[in-house]
Amino acid sequence: MADVSSRPKVLYFIQGNAALYDLVRGATPDDYELVTLETGSEAERLEKLADAEVVIVGGHRLSREHIAAASRLRLVHHQGVGYHDTCDVDALRERQIALALAPGGTAIGVSEHAVMMMLAVCKRLAFIDAELRRGVWHANDLRAESRQLHGMTVGIVGLGRIGKEVARHLQGFGVTLVYTDILDMPEEIERELKVRRVTFEELLAVSDLVTLHLPLTEQSFHMLNRETIGRMKPGAILINCARGPIVEEAALVEALDSGHLCGAGLDTFEIEPPPHPTPFARFHNVVLTPHNAPGTQDAMRMKMDDIFGNIGRFYGGGALVDRVPLG
Repeated sequence: MADVSSRPKVLYFIQGNAALYDLVRGATPDDYELVTLETGSEAERLEKLADAEVVIVGGHRLSREHIAAASRLRLVHHQGVGYHDTCDVDALRERQIALALAPGGTAIGVSEHAVMMMLAVCKRLAFIDAELRRGVWHANDLRAESRQLHGMTVGIVGLGRIGKEVARHLQGFGVTLVYTDILDMPEEIERELKVRRVTFEELLAVSDLVTLHLPLTEQSFHMLNRETIGRMKPGAILINCARGPIVEEAALVEALDSGHLCGAGLDTFEIEPPPHPTPFARFHNVVLTPHNAPGTQDAMRMKMDDIFGNIGRFYGGGALVDRVPLG
């Protein structure tokens, strides 16, 4: 074991419980000292950043103020892939602090979660489960409104790692797949995934279900707003396992109230955690989860192995895997 006083401190910047910290600690090599949060307060974060050489980030944004407080910081490692809204990239660039991603486990975890949300919304799973737990038997009440994926056209917005896995998972459901993306996809990928590229406008018009798998950027902020939701096919379903602010929530509530959309599955929200009570809680055709789509022990073990393998390469003078070029 390395001398305790000489071990680089790795700050896990994500607030968790003891079980999560034990999982991360179990993957931490003896060469590093893992530092975790107790309260998650801003004062605690700033105090623990002061000695950190490596920070592992996730849902809580690493801001310019945080980076300024971390005078010894050399490497920021994202626990997933969505760094656009969780790291101040300009501040990292100015200090020439390296940034790397951990895509391992994310695509499988999120894509499985997205398909689960599709099925759960179609069958009103959260509602009928809650009702049955309180003794209400809805054997026939929802037959006239429940849906099945088979025969639907599913529109995938963003055919990156996660979007591709969603397409693969949907192969056996008898759906027609269309997608839109800012990048050109090789024809062989389209053939393999049985997907057809369309414009965003066409995707909204023809899709019975729209699922979002793109990062939050200036271009994607409120991409689904009152106008674009209004152009969705009447009776369509919206799934968001990407980032909350891609959807204008007030417009989504209006579309659910009016019946223009027949359901939604939301793993992410404009404000996280959302204010209580969330306006979506009153809808029996909405399924809500707390931004935990990739949050499985399987994915976490894969991520931690990848992250600490990358940290080892960094300290050993090797090239970082999945490094984000900051310029």
